[in-house]
Amino acid sequence: MNQDVNNNQNNNVISPVNNQYQSVTNNQPVYQQPMYQQPVYNMPNPVKKKSNKLPIFIIIGLLILGIAVFAIFGNGKSDKTRTVMIYMVGSNLESGSGLASVDLESIRYNPNLKVVLIAGGSYKWKNSYINKNETSIFELRENGFVKVKEQPVKNMGATDTFSSFLNYAYDNYKSDEYELIFWNHGGAIDGSEYDELNGEDNLSLIEIRKGLERSPFNGKNKLEIVIFRTCLNSTIEVANIFAPHARYLVASEEVTLGAPYTNVLSFMNNIETSDSAIDVSRKYVESYKNQVMDIKDKYPFGGADSIYSTYAIVNLSKIDKLTTSINDFFSDIDSSRNFNTISRVRANLRQYGEDVPDYDMVDLYNLVYELRDLSPSKADRVLANISETIVYNWATDPASRGLSIYFPYNGRKDSKLYFMGIYSDFNNLIPYKRFINNFYNNQTSDYKRYTYSQNNTSVILNNDGEEKESDFTLELTDEQVGTFAKAKYHVFRDNKDGYFKVVYINGKATLDGNTLKASIRDKQLRVVSKDDPNEGFTLISKEVENTDKYITYETGVTLDSFRGEIVDWKMDNATMTITYDKTTKVIGLTKIVYDNKENLANAAVVDLDEYDNVQFSISSGWKILDDQGNYVGPQTDENGKLIGDGVITGWEDKPGNFEFKLEQFDDGYDYYAVFYITDTHNNVSYSKLVKMN
Repeated sequence: MNQDVNNNQNNNVISPVNNQYQSVTNNQPVYQQPMYQQPVYNMPNPVKKKSNKLPIFIIIGLLILGIAVFAIFGNGKSDKTRTVMIYMVGSNLESGSGLASVDLESIRYNPNLKVVLIAGGSYKWKNSYINKNETSIFELRENGFVKVKEQPVKNMGATDTFSSFLNYAYDNYKSDEYELIFWNHGGAIDGSEYDELNGEDNLSLIEIRKGLERSPFNGKNKLEIVIFRTCLNSTIEVANIFAPHARYLVASEEVTLGAPYTNVLSFMNNIETSDSAIDVSRKYVESYKNQVMDIKDKYPFGGADSIYSTYAIVNLSKIDKLTTSINDFFSDIDSSRNFNTISRVRANLRQYGEDVPDYDMVDLYNLVYELRDLSPSKADRVLANISETIVYNWATDPASRGLSIYFPYNGRKDSKLYFMGIYSDFNNLIPYKRFINNFYNNQTSDYKRYTYSQNNTSVILNNDGEEKESDFTLELTDEQVGTFAKAKYHVFRDNKDGYFKVVYINGKATLDGNTLKASIRDKQLRVVSKDDPNEGFTLISKEVENTDKYITYETGVTLDSFRGEIVDWKMDNATMTITYDKTTKVIGLTKIVYDNKENLANAAVVDLDEYDNVQFSISSGWKILDDQGNYVGPQTDENGKLIGDGVITGWEDKPGNFEFKLEQFDDGYDYYAVFYITDTHNNVSYSKLVKMN
C-alpha cells in the first residue's frame, strides 16, 4: 500500500517496473464528455423567389430548435428522470450492527430521482418501517420510506424475488434511466445477497442472470448503473453477467467496510438531473471513500493506506473485447510445461478476502502482468483492454487495478471444484476455465515433495537495534529452490511443560539465491496499560502485511459491557488491526472489526464507545513436537481437537487505556522459530524448530 486515500484524487497510471508498482500522476481527466457541435441546417433555396430572408415562421422554428439543441447538447449533459432500485438484504449486518438502517436513514428525499426499496433477509431491523415478517417494497417520499407494496416473507436469494422486484419498479416508476444497488455481503463469483432467514441462501451469478433475463432490462433497454455495496464483487465474471443488461458496473475487488457511525447511500442526496452515469458512479465511490476516512477519524493511527479498500467503475460495453483477449492469452500458455512459474506467481499475488481463502480472487491486471513473459503480445493486449474498460479506479494500494478474477489455489478442494463448476455457465470464459482446470490437475498430481527438517538453519540476533532481513535463515538445495513458492515463519514460547505458546505467525520470509531469510527482531507484540507501562500482556499476533512503509498485525479480542441490567449485557468477538510505522517507529490501533464466520466477513467496524472493556486472551500452550522432537505443527487428537494445556490466560483494560509495544523476545522465556515453506503444489512443509538467542 503505497498511497494515502487522500492522494488518490487523480486517476493513477500504474507503471509495473521490476515487479514494483509506482504511482504516476496523470493530469488528464478521468473521463471526458463528448464534444458536440451545433448541427448545420441547409435550407433549400426557393425557386421562384430569390431572397436572402427566411420566412418568420422558419426563423422562429430554428430559434426554438436551437434553444432545445443547446439545452440538450450544449454542456454535454441532459436532464433526465432516474429511478434507483435498492435490493437490500439486511442479514447479520443489520440484525447485529444496524448497518442497513443507518444507510437507509441517511438518504434524504431528492426530487431529482425516485428511490424504490425492497428489504428482507434479516432476523431484526433497527428501524420502524421494515417488518422482519414481510418482504415489502417501499418508496422514498418527503416524509421517509413509505410501504407501497406489502408482501409476505420472500427468499431474497431467489431469482423470482429479484426479477419480480425489477419488473415492479419498471412498471410503476417510468424513468429515462434505471440504476440498481445490491446491498449485503458479497461472495465474489458466488454472487451476493445472503438471506439470514433462509439458511444464508444467496443470489448466485446464474440466478442474477436469470432474473435479469426475466426483466425489461435487455437489449437496448439496459440498466444504466449496477452498484454493489458488497464485498469482492468487482470481478470479470460478475462483469460478464451484467454486460448484456447494464452499461456500468461499480464494485470493489476487496472486502468493504461499514460502521454504525457511517453511511454510503447518502450519495443519492447529491444526484442532479444533469448527472451522467459516470457522475453518479463517481459520487458513490467518493461517498465510500469518505466513509473510510470516517473510520480513520475513529481510529486515526496508521494512515489511510493501512485500511485496504478498492472501488472501480467498469464500462460494461468493453467487457466482450476484454474477455476475448483474456481467453486468447491463457489459451496461449501451456500450464503443464510452465506449472512452477505459474504457481509461484499465483502464490505471491494478493488474494482478496484472504481471511476466507476459498474465494481465491486475485487482481486480473497483476496476474496477466506477472505472467506476461509467457505470451508478451497477447498479455499486452489484455493489459491495454483492462485500462480501456476501467473508467475510474480508486484503491489505497495502486496495485489493485479494478477487476479481479478467480484462480483456484488456496481454497479447499470442494470449494475449488464448486467454483470451477460455476464456470460451466460462463460460455464466454471456457478457454480460461480450461486453463485453471489444467492448472488444478497439475497442482493435485503426484510429485516429489521435499522435506526441510535437515536443512541448515541459523538464528543471529544482533544488538545494534536495527531490523535485519537475515536474523533467521534456512539454506535450500537447488532442487528445493525449483519447487519453492513462498515462505513465512512462526515464533513459539517454550512453557517448559511440553507445550508451546504461539506468539507470532505469518512472518514475512524472502528467498535470496538458495538462502531463505527472515527478520525476527522486535516482533514480540505486547499490550500495556497507559497507567503503568510495566503492566501488560504478550499477544498472539498475526502478520497481515509487511511493506516498505509499515507492518500490519491482527489479534483477537473480546469486547463487553454491562450497564445496569442483565438484558443490557453485551459481548462480541472481534479482530483488532494494529499497524507499525517503519518511518516513525510508532505502533497503534488501526481498526477493530466484528468477527463473523458464517459467511465472508461481517465487515462492520466496531465503535469502541459502545463497550466498557477489551479483553485480550490466549491459550497458553499447544503440543507442536512429535515423539522424536520434530516440529509437526499444533497437533490434534482423534476427534480433531487441538492438544493443549487447557489454560487460558488474559488481560483486560478499558478502551483507550492501553497501547502497544514491539519488543525483543528476551523476557526470560525460551523462544523458538520455525519456517513454513509452501511449494508450487501449495503444500506446506516445516524446517526444524530453532532456538532463538
